Amino acid sequence: MRKLRVNIFDDDIHNLKLLKIFLSRRDYEVMTFDKPVVCPLYDAHQDECLRPCFDIIITDYHMPRMTGVEMLVQQRQRGCKVDRSNKAVMTADPGSIKKEIVEELGCTLFGKPIDSVAFFAWLDDCEKRVDLSTPIAVRRKEDRYPATIDTLFAYNTAEKIYKGIVTDYSANGFCLKAYAPFIEEQSIVIKTELPNGCRNASVRWVKPMEAGCHMAGLMAE
Repeated sequence: MRKLRVNIFDDDIHNLKLLKIFLSRRDYEVMTFDKPVVCPLYDAHQDECLRPCFDIIITDYHMPRMTGVEMLVQQRQRGCKVDRSNKAVMTADPGSIKKEIVEELGCTLFGKPIDSVAFFAWLDDCEKRVDLSTPIAVRRKEDRYPATIDTLFAYNTAEKIYKGIVTDYSANGFCLKAYAPFIEEQSIVIKTELPNGCRNASVRWVKPMEAGCHMAGLMAE
């Protein structure tokens, strides 16, 4: 039987390490991230989550690019299969978060520093909601980061410039949404500086979206 898997998001590295130590002592499989990461199951080929990739998700509220609550909203929109009662948001300023949003998401709110008694009681309840005989998704080889980056690109050395939006990226690739045609194995020249430094990429897959719009997965060349 597998271990219970927990995912922690916090850009406070000290707090991240402490939580990992505490939860590892409960014999959990612990994964930590210092920034929001798109669900490992997420892929532009599929419209929603098919299987949970974690049993418990704990996120800080204030993080780079988006808040922890915004990340949980994205997960809900993708049909995240993790029990919403097994999700928690941490913040040093609980008053800055609208309680209605937390209640709507069905998650638990913890102030920082965390009340250890309340926190471990919550974990006990989470464990009761987890069936360890149920398989969970295999984590992607590369972390993906959510993004909304306006991007200019061209096909190979063509002069015509197209506009698109990078919706997420990894160290070696990204997803690009554009009102432009894409062909698998096609070479693309990126005219905008991306976080992963990619300048030349090839199209690995294409998915039609709304009229005239396509989503493409690209890998750096």
